[in-house]
Amino acid sequence: MQDQIAEVTDSRCESTSHDSGNFCPACGETDEGTNRYRFESGRGETQWSRCTSCATYYMTGEYDEAAETDHTRHMAWGNEAEGTRLNLLKENGFKATLDQIEALGYGCLSILDVGCSFGGILVEAEKRGFKCAGLDIVPEAVAYISSLGYRAQQCCSLKDCTLFSQQDPVDVISVLDAHIYWPNQPAELRAARQLLRDDGLLVIRAVTKSAFITTGRMMGTVSARISKKLIRRAIADHRFSMPLKSLLKTVEDAGFEILSASPRGAQHTDSAPLGARAAFALGTLLWHRLGLSIAPTTLVFARKKAE
Repeated sequence: MQDQIAEVTDSRCESTSHDSGNFCPACGETDEGTNRYRFESGRGETQWSRCTSCATYYMTGEYDEAAETDHTRHMAWGNEAEGTRLNLLKENGFKATLDQIEALGYGCLSILDVGCSFGGILVEAEKRGFKCAGLDIVPEAVAYISSLGYRAQQCCSLKDCTLFSQQDPVDVISVLDAHIYWPNQPAELRAARQLLRDDGLLVIRAVTKSAFITTGRMMGTVSARISKKLIRRAIADHRFSMPLKSLLKTVEDAGFEILSASPRGAQHTDSAPLGARAAFALGTLLWHRLGLSIAPTTLVFARKKAE
């Protein structure tokens, strides 16, 4: 365990809410809201729109922090038994991410994992000499992380994080499969920038399945069943699905320099189903050869720009 004393900070997610209206949570632009859909997802049938600025599909309507916390608590990564099993399943992905962090020169430094769940990447990072801390909206996950000896805080936004500050910055912030739950991605990216040291590293394991949703919509004229199944799998329980190129622009606009973006290393496990492995292999080839993004997830590494 780390030499430092475990710290638990509780910034509870109050029962506050806001309506997304015509605001795109992925890029932050005002959206005309002309593209409306009803999709079946892990949250049931929900209302969605497609942003006219960044082509992101996003769930419309009210965002309630307390309700989001409760929803997460009931997902596999929101309870200890299933969450710790997922850590083992995703171990290869955590190692691949840390390999690239170290290759970029950020090894054995401080790392803050946003949406840390039950500490998968933190456990692997500690083995390599990182000083680890985590944020999550689920109090049980934060308590578990604390019991492992890590600094931890329950909060719904990086703006509320007190584990690091501009005066005491962190070296690396990782956001693995968590950005798609943010109600305001640009604001969270700016908050991450404030917490990072000068030239600090931001790592996003980005879910990039918007093309699957578009394909599912097109399949509706051929087979409603296949269309519904493809869209549901693409959305899962996410709040938005953003094209990779739009995400990279949003990260840059928040004050970061993109160092690399690739599906390589983004696959959780080598034992994934054949279809998933094929999607990663083809997605990697098409992204690097033609700039086409069809891989389910992508690892993005970005460095904080100087003021």
